[in-house]
Amino acid sequence: MNILLSNDDGYKAAGIAILEKALADKGHTIFVAAPDSEQSGKSHSMTISGEIAVTAYGERHYHVTGTPADCLVYSHRSALFPVHFDAVISGINHGYNLSTDVIYSGTCAAARQAAMYGIKAIAVSCEDYDETAMRKLACFLSEKLDYFLSVIPEGAFMNINAPLSFDGSSYEKAGLGFIVYDDNVEIMEDMGAKKILKITGCTLMHHPSSSPYRADHEICREGKASVSIINVLPSLSDAAMGLL
Repeated sequence: MNILLSNDDGYKAAGIAILEKALADKGHTIFVAAPDSEQSGKSHSMTISGEIAVTAYGERHYHVTGTPADCLVYSHRSALFPVHFDAVISGINHGYNLSTDVIYSGTCAAARQAAMYGIKAIAVSCEDYDETAMRKLACFLSEKLDYFLSVIPEGAFMNINAPLSFDGSSYEKAGLGFIVYDDNVEIMEDMGAKKILKITGCTLMHHPSSSPYRADHEICREGKASVSIINVLPSLSDAAMGLL
């Protein structure tokens, strides 16, 4: 398969290199378009005015002066890679993209943008930076890739998260939990009209999934990978719509 890789940690990140090796070892042809610097938390932001610079750093490899979503837009809609992509994989992210994080995640945005183009897409994240754990996750994905791609419907992408204790095989289909971020924001400098603010700490409160499946964060806490299929478009609240 022709597989495009991207991420939000930047093209030098270990996760994307580990993923590329695992997929190339399976005989896939790998293309890379990844940000030239870390873009974590950029969600689905895009460069819709101005220009994007892409720089080759290897055969079929470019780093991009833009966001993860930009990497997909400018790869797919230009002549940068004159091929059809059979799949897009975003990751392996150095940190979870669970539950509410799928809203903020640049990793998920790259997969979501690919799905909007009708390309099968998977976002992949590991609990933390750990090359051994990421290798297990990359091998797991490469082994299950054909099956996972076959079950992703049009208008959706897959989101996989694995803990550091992942054994390389155990997984469970997961619902999206809800995470409340109780941020502590402090004024670091007060210069009159101008103030410098910073998030200095955060307490996370995890809530269960509202779907029939257990929340992804619950599954990962048990040492298994969570696998979710997420619709590209948000769903309407039918109950509330009925009250309009």
